[in-house]
Amino acid sequence: MRTPEGAARAIAVQNQMGVYPLSKNDAGRRTFDCEAYSRNHVFAGGVTAEVIAADPDVARTQWVVPTRFWKDLEHMLSVNPKVGPDDAAMAEQARVLIALGRSGPAWQTLLDQAVLKADADLHASAKYEQVGVDVGNGWQRQLNGGLWGSDWFGRAQAAVVYILVNDFHEAVYLIRATDAKGAMKDALPPVDRSRGGFWSLTMYDRDYFMLPNSPNGRNNVGTVSLDANELKFNPDGSLTLTLSHEEPTDAIAKANWLPAPEGQFALIVRAYVPAQGILDGSYKMPNVERR
Repeated sequence: MRTPEGAARAIAVQNQMGVYPLSKNDAGRRTFDCEAYSRNHVFAGGVTAEVIAADPDVARTQWVVPTRFWKDLEHMLSVNPKVGPDDAAMAEQARVLIALGRSGPAWQTLLDQAVLKADADLHASAKYEQVGVDVGNGWQRQLNGGLWGSDWFGRAQAAVVYILVNDFHEAVYLIRATDAKGAMKDALPPVDRSRGGFWSLTMYDRDYFMLPNSPNGRNNVGTVSLDANELKFNPDGSLTLTLSHEEPTDAIAKANWLPAPEGQFALIVRAYVPAQGILDGSYKMPNVERR
C-alpha cells in the first residue's frame, strides 16, 4: 500500500466488501466504492469530526453497558437459546442469576452492584501490559487467542482491548507496553509469505489509539515497509527500528523511525499467517532497549 500500485490493489479488494439487504441479493458479483464511503462520514447525534479529534474515545463503542447488563444478557439468551458446549455452563449460570434478580429488588440491587464492580475490574485488567502470558523479552501473547474454549476471562479481556481476535493459527498478537523510548533488533517475526503472511509493529498511546498526527505519517512499520524499501538496514544486515517522540537526527534512525506519543506508549506486533517458530514459541521477540 506504500506505492500507488499497492494502494490500487488494496482498494480493489475493499471494493468487493459491502453490506446490503438480503432482499437485494441478486445474482452476480457486486462492487462498492470504499473511497466514496470514506468521504461521507456519518456521525451520531451531537458528535462531529472536531469532537472526535479532541477526544477519540468518545467514538469508541461500549459493547457492554453495566447499567443495563442483566436486561441485555436476558435478551441475548432469549434470541440465542442454543450455545456451544464451552459456553453451556456460563449460560446456565447466567439464567440462574437472572432468575435470582427477578425474585426481589434486594437481590437485583446486589447483582447490579456486582456488575459495576466486575466491569471496573475487567477494564483495569485489560491492558496491553497485562493481557497474555510472557513469551520472552517482556513480550506477551494470549496463547489461546481466538480459540477460547471456556476461558471466559481471557475472551472478555480481548473484547476490551481489541476490536476482534483471529484464531491464533491465522494471526498472533504480540504485545508490549513501556514508558521508555527504545530500539528493536535481531530477527524479524517469521510469517509464511508464500501464503500471504505479513507482520506489522503498531504504535499506540496509553489509551490504545494511534497518533492522530504522526510527524512522518507512520503509525506502524512491517512487511509493507520492507517491500516498499522504506527501511534502512545496518551494514551488518540487522534492522534497528527507532521508537521515540523526538525525531532522530541520524539518517538510518530517521528512515526507521516509528513516532511515539509524548507520554506512555504501547506496542503490538501482529503476525498474520504465523510460521511455526511463532506458534510453538521458539521464536522470541527482540527486547525493547532504552537509549
